[in-house]
Amino acid sequence: MTTQQRTYRGVTYSPAEHEEASSALFEHVYRGNRYESPLKHEAQPVNESVELHYRGSIYHHRQDAVARSMNN
Repeated sequence: MTTQQRTYRGVTYSPAEHEEASSALFEHVYRGNRYESPLKHEAQPVNESVELHYRGSIYHHRQDAVARSMNN
């Protein structure tokens, strides 16, 4: 089986080399804020008291309610 080569903006790369995220620190910028964190990390626990705003609508985490409804 051969490794598939892909091209992004004229640069060829092998997706097999980039499949696994590293736990090494990586500096990146999001909306003008600099962060230094690993690409591979554990998910943060859900804080249900936080209001999420998306395109003018307010959402709340409902993870527990959804889990209960799926178990019934």
